[in-house]
Amino acid sequence: MSNFKLIKWNSAINAVVFLLLGLLLLIFPNESLNIGGYLIASILMLAGLSFIIRIIKAKGIETNGDGINLMLSIGSIALSITIFTDPTWIIRMINIFAGIILIMSSTMNLIELLQYKQDRTTSWKIYIALVILILIVGIVIIINPLFLAKIIIRIEGIALIINTLTTIFLTKHVKARTLLIEEKTGTNN
Repeated sequence: MSNFKLIKWNSAINAVVFLLLGLLLLIFPNESLNIGGYLIASILMLAGLSFIIRIIKAKGIETNGDGINLMLSIGSIALSITIFTDPTWIIRMINIFAGIILIMSSTMNLIELLQYKQDRTTSWKIYIALVILILIVGIVIIINPLFLAKIIIRIEGIALIINTLTTIFLTKHVKARTLLIEEKTGTNN
């Protein structure tokens, strides 16, 4: 198989996979978040179980580090069970934490901006509007933590679809260019 045909098949397979993944993320953001939660929970569960199995095979805890790792493994398993019962829990917690940080930061920025009343230039109005917008986004994230996650999932889906279309375009462009070069040089495979 020629090098170009191999690249063409590889690009075609990648394009189909990415297009399907992009469509799934775009159309089914809730299910995508659930699958992401299940993957995180599975990784935590496997990591915790693998260390516990290693301790059992070694017939006990040998060092203080093993004791700490055993506690972390048990915590990891407990966290994974929590995520298995509600796969979006971890995503909500991360977003709530991000919302709290946005609210705290924008509130501090708003207080600082209000202290500089004498510098009310056009840029001051833009800064105050941006800080208030960030404060509102932080509040919305805390009230509905999955809102942001669904938007990001959909953006990822759109990005994968655009990437796929770009890959298809470039593959066709490379093929046309390769054929043109082969015609000019007179080398056909």
